Amino acid sequence: MRKFLFILLCLFVFVGCRKNVHRHDRKFRNQFVGTYQIDSVVYHLPNMDSSSGEIKDTNFVVLPLPNDFFEILPTKDQIEKNVTNTGKFLDSIFTYEIQGFEDDKTGHLSITYCNDCPYSSVMQHFIGVHYIVIHDDKKLVMESRFNLNEKPYFSRVHLSKK
Repeated sequence: MRKFLFILLCLFVFVGCRKNVHRHDRKFRNQFVGTYQIDSVVYHLPNMDSSSGEIKDTNFVVLPLPNDFFEILPTKDQIEKNVTNTGKFLDSIFTYEIQGFEDDKTGHLSITYCNDCPYSSVMQHFIGVHYIVIHDDKKLVMESRFNLNEKPYFSRVHLSKK
């Protein structure tokens, strides 16, 4: 009886850990495969006034140059063999990796630096975990969100499929 309970407990732990470790989903990620034109990067951020210590909202948009692009290449196994994607923004070419996952029926794309890629300062506009706000055959809108003093802030990347 003890052996049976031990085996059952080990199986429960193994299945639970395996589910948490492999939460990245290549099928979900591969829905977004394609080359996108960057339409804009929109920011709604906090800005602290140094004289009064008051936090005010700052809104601004970063517009791309005509040939700027963002690509998402297909992958067969995004945990072990993730592909290096390439983008171009403000005349700077950058490389990155993308993981996709669904959490509580909300889709996310996580964009990170790849291990062997050179650093690019324009990656600051794309790096991080993004919620999928809009996705159809022609558009993809990703948004990073955070709260400060119970007030929502975000950065949003607008992309159009080429």
